[in-house]
Amino acid sequence: MCRRLLFTIVFCLSFITISSIRCYTGTDRKCILTPHKNNCSSNETCQCAKYIFQCTQNDQACNEYEQSNNVKKWAYTILPASKCQSLKTSSNGYEQVTCCSKNRCNQPHNGKCSLSQARRRNLRKITDLIDF
Repeated sequence: MCRRLLFTIVFCLSFITISSIRCYTGTDRKCILTPHKNNCSSNETCQCAKYIFQCTQNDQACNEYEQSNNVKKWAYTILPASKCQSLKTSSNGYEQVTCCSKNRCNQPHNGKCSLSQARRRNLRKITDLIDF
């Protein structure tokens, strides 16, 4: 009886993990790794995406300098699969659009997100204080 229950729990957890995805979200200087996400909208599967966009006036993803100088930046997000594919084919100024379906597949080129790295350092400092 216990073996069946244990097997059922392990099977269900592995199915949930397999059907979910973790993606980076944010921009090249401030991004984080999302928790597992199962579906995006209307039960459509999610995909990770990364692309280059150009900063424009009032763009909240860019600071004033980037807005006034039309700087190009990397963006990372999680989208329904159909929206990700339409982003690849659109002519709205997005460049180097990549859609993928594996955990962390839209990782920044340098392998780092400054915001998440800072959180990890702070978390390490907190755990160091606790382990006295």
